[in-house]
Amino acid sequence: MKFFFRLFLTVSLAAGVAACNEKGEERTPEPPQPNVAAETMEALWATSPLDADLTTRRELFSTIQSYADACSSATFSSFLDADERLAASLVKSEKILTCYDAAFDRVLNGLREQAPAAGEVHIWMLYNMGYVVRTPSGCFGVDIYHRRAAELAPYLDFYASTHVHQDHKSLPLIDAMLESGKPVVTNYLERPGYAYTSETAKDYTIGNFALHTFITNHNNGSTNVPVTVFQIDCGADTGHFVLLHSGDSNFQPEQFDVTEEIDLYILRYAPNELTENNVLGKLFTPKYALLSHILELSHADPSTSRWTLEQGLNRASKLDCEHSYMPFWGERLIWKNHKLE
Repeated sequence: MKFFFRLFLTVSLAAGVAACNEKGEERTPEPPQPNVAAETMEALWATSPLDADLTTRRELFSTIQSYADACSSATFSSFLDADERLAASLVKSEKILTCYDAAFDRVLNGLREQAPAAGEVHIWMLYNMGYVVRTPSGCFGVDIYHRRAAELAPYLDFYASTHVHQDHKSLPLIDAMLESGKPVVTNYLERPGYAYTSETAKDYTIGNFALHTFITNHNNGSTNVPVTVFQIDCGADTGHFVLLHSGDSNFQPEQFDVTEEIDLYILRYAPNELTENNVLGKLFTPKYALLSHILELSHADPSTSRWTLEQGLNRASKLDCEHSYMPFWGERLIWKNHKLE
């Protein structure tokens, strides 16, 4: 008992010394350090990808780009595979992962707290080519790829994935959706007789959503995989807002089967410059185009398709669509009165 009392007294005295300076005066605790990366994202979210003057966004993007450049693709892959403790540590130590995690929180909180009014559609850019779209009567995700993706399952009516590549799908989200009996629409899900897997063009009706799909190439080489393009009419309570998401399609015009006027087209940054315009302004002219697949952290550098934010802005300005923009992680756009805001 005396030993434990002495140990307690020693620890207590040490704690008292730690709280005092050399003169025996109490020290004021250090204030918590500001989370610079989170503040950068908050500053970005105070702007809009639709802004006519992108000066402020370019300055913020320069900072975010420096965060990304300091994080290797190997570190990002380790983060995706890490246990919760290590992942939390990486979020704190790697600024770009702080941004990545904060963006997910913002999207998730938005789904919980911000319901669209009649006639509105909320379009959330999550990460890479992953978007969450919410209407007054439903919600869906396309190409969601995120460490925390499965947390979205309770809010989605269906999940669509354009192709099998890892940066356009989330196996935990797929499992969560299937366990909940919710549709997962792909061209690759191996479940005998599953109604929502098709390697050919197909139409689906899910709630108020009417899906028209068709198959395109990812590339023209031996590594080609099929890419499903999703044309989605979001229903009468949105004024029949039509979204087209083409994943990693390589924009071969003869493979595109667009059957309605497109309000919003979500497309990737093409590796071969401006092949996006093989279809844009020729086969169809959407009211808006959102260039995506920018700053994919699982890729090493621009030579392996980790396109920089500045490259994305420059490419968006050259697309054959008058209203072409580049949103970033965690940003929400609202379709209202037949326009984005």
